Amino acid sequence: MPRLRRFYRTLPWLVALAAGLIAAWLRYRLVEPAALAQACAAGAGGLRCTLRAATVVAFHSHGLTLVCGALTALALIARERRIAALTLAAGVAGLVLYSFEAGAAAVLAGALVLARPWPAARSGGADTPEA
Repeated sequence: MPRLRRFYRTLPWLVALAAGLIAAWLRYRLVEPAALAQACAAGAGGLRCTLRAATVVAFHSHGLTLVCGALTALALIARERRIAALTLAAGVAGLVLYSFEAGAAAVLAGALVLARPWPAARSGGADTPEA
């Protein structure tokens, strides 16, 4: 039981780390290289150009900012660990993908909710991991 509890405590941070790595890959391998931008402008690139275009639209249209803001509010209101984990992951992605203010707020809100003490094992609440 203690190992399972430790796993559930570290899982949101591992998910946030994975989100940060994926966001860094999107930024440094798809968005910023000039050679890929020129290839996509010329019409050659396929799936990489589609992913690049979707990533660029996500931060130019402030979609990532809106997602981070909505998840921040939801995490602070609901105070549920699953929502806090999503908020943390979206915030880390926002920090990497040019949504600095909303990403920082989301990371802070997610971390604050996750830092709360766990409920007692007998409470049977929605946040209590099943053994």
